[in-house]
Amino acid sequence: MRLAIAMVWAAFAAAVHGQDCAPVRLMASTTVSGSLDASSCLLSDGTAYQAYRLVLPDRGAVQIALGNTTNNLFLILRDGSGAQIASGLSIQQPIEAGSYLLLVNGQTPGQVGGYTIQTSFTPEPGMVCANFDSIGLDDSIAGWLGVSGCSLPSGTAYEAYSLTTLGSGTLSVSVSSSDFTPVIIVRQADGTAVASGGAVEAAVYAGTSYQILISTADVAGAYQVSTSFQPAATETCVPQATYSASGSDNSTVTNASCTATGADGGLTYFTYYNLSLSAAGLADLSAASSDFIPTLYLLDQSGNLLASDSGGGGGTAPQSIAEIRTQLAPGNYTVEIVSTAGTGGGYAFNYQFTAGLPQACALNGGTPAGVLTGTLGAASCRDYSLGLTDLYSVTLPAAGTLTATISSGAFPTRLAFRDSKDNLILRNEDDAGLGATQLSTELPAGTYTVAAAAISGAGAYQLTTNFTAQPVTPCTYIQPVDSNGGYIADLGEGSCQGANGQPLDLYQFTLPEAGVALAVMTSSQVDGHLTLTDASGNFLRSDENSYAPGDPLIIEYLPAGTYQLQANAAATTAGGYYEVDVRTTAGPRPPFCIPQAGLTAGGSVNATLTYTSCQYTDSTFADIYGFTLNAAATANLALTTTAFSGYLILLDGSGNVLTTGDSGGTASASIQQALPAGTYYVVAKAEPYSGYYNSVGGYTLSLATGQ
Repeated sequence: MRLAIAMVWAAFAAAVHGQDCAPVRLMASTTVSGSLDASSCLLSDGTAYQAYRLVLPDRGAVQIALGNTTNNLFLILRDGSGAQIASGLSIQQPIEAGSYLLLVNGQTPGQVGGYTIQTSFTPEPGMVCANFDSIGLDDSIAGWLGVSGCSLPSGTAYEAYSLTTLGSGTLSVSVSSSDFTPVIIVRQADGTAVASGGAVEAAVYAGTSYQILISTADVAGAYQVSTSFQPAATETCVPQATYSASGSDNSTVTNASCTATGADGGLTYFTYYNLSLSAAGLADLSAASSDFIPTLYLLDQSGNLLASDSGGGGGTAPQSIAEIRTQLAPGNYTVEIVSTAGTGGGYAFNYQFTAGLPQACALNGGTPAGVLTGTLGAASCRDYSLGLTDLYSVTLPAAGTLTATISSGAFPTRLAFRDSKDNLILRNEDDAGLGATQLSTELPAGTYTVAAAAISGAGAYQLTTNFTAQPVTPCTYIQPVDSNGGYIADLGEGSCQGANGQPLDLYQFTLPEAGVALAVMTSSQVDGHLTLTDASGNFLRSDENSYAPGDPLIIEYLPAGTYQLQANAAATTAGGYYEVDVRTTAGPRPPFCIPQAGLTAGGSVNATLTYTSCQYTDSTFADIYGFTLNAAATANLALTTTAFSGYLILLDGSGNVLTTGDSGGTASASIQQALPAGTYYVVAKAEPYSGYYNSVGGYTLSLATGQ
């Protein structure tokens, strides 16, 4: 079936597409009220929505209910990629640690009104919390101690936030609560404490990440945490200006400007501006330079990235223009102008603000007959996850294979397929610099969006589409796998189709009694993704990269029963050989990351690191032990092993890192540290980031003390 017959492309000059509106912070256990009205942003189908950001540092189970509404509103829960996880009036879902987007949305255009959202979260015990929500340098956040399930080694509950500095100076943190007496800890990224107390002031370095922990020795409850920052007297990384209305500036990025470490480990240099909005409206930000290629970053008050662009404003060589155009709510924001070149150079910054309701973004007109030409430029739409974007609506009258290819000699390309509610189905990009990007997937009949986007830059492109009507391949065959066995397969050869239309293989294993199950997918050809479900297909766990880059690992304590594994490609380029392995250990639930007893002065423990141990935050297995010194002493800790490269971490009673001991080129590791009387913890493990596969085996841990 040819394209002109199979597809109906939207060609309405004034049709709207989804605007990206910054999400509101949502706690894991809370009740909030809101409303959808004429000021709400819209999805591509013209329905109003309100977005919330939910950040979970621990995995567990989330319950979300929508209430107090007489309108036909419902919830959509998306993962970090934008794919839908669940939807409905209520959501009950096992969930991984990470960042999620929750939308309150109308079923059809025009459905608006008030609502309440009630959330609750049941954390998985014995896990190490990581990936905390962000807090800004001058910020104030309401929270509730105990909602995340995070606990110090002592078992004391805590909440934590991630903070990244711009320049060096003094960071002040205070917490107020009528429910408990707070204790604040400011830690560096390596876990060492730089300040602690009821209210703290800490000297912080430029371009550095910190953690702010809030705990208590008494009951949990509500609190308000506030931060403020005073730059050092000699600090040059300060705002170029603060704008409460439209404005412009001419300045220079130099090697004396602000610095940050780039993804490749090199330094990037930037200047920044603060924005203060008293009303909602459209912000149009641009940076033009003939000396360097500028990149723009827009962040909210807490440091969350809202939008970015490089070259999206066009420009004629040698000038390059970066531009961000997005709807913003009242509040404070930061704009960074970044140069990856150490020399930097001069630039012109322009900020235009227009107060008012969200602005519609028009779809391109015309009905393509297989090939469409277009141009991404300053007038194009901006999409948070894709960048500079043109969107096209397509209706498939029957199930079949939809294929799209975007090619451009002006910019590196991206493509995405989304459903009618803008949930991501599939995406791909030209990260290899081949000049073209293709997507092909099997979809049921329905209306979808094809997004043609630029990774960076702007210019002309060609979009080629094709559709072949054919039945979607159902998933009927399930390959049995022994509970301590494996299976080698070729993804794509005989595979069925997953929810995103890509090849999927199903496996099944049975636990005759309760125990810990490990499932791992390894391949040199497939960027793997594993999903664990119960026998009815209900989601339990998923993973992509825990075992190694591109190799997923799932470890879960399960009751006796039958379970399924879904193996597919995480990336859109599917196909190739892979292996799925399952290992199980029957017995009661292990402590995982809960500290164990048994280590005493003058004594030792013999144990084995394996998948029933703690999954530490640096991709290794670990065992954690507590010990108490009744008087001041020098603690001599020794880890002896021939199975892996040993590593020790000594923690104080609050879980702060005191010191570490590595193997020094041998398998064993040791620590010698003078300590006052108190309770301490030691983490016995392999060298950081050596991989789970290199962090298993037997060891002996001993503790000797001296004066």
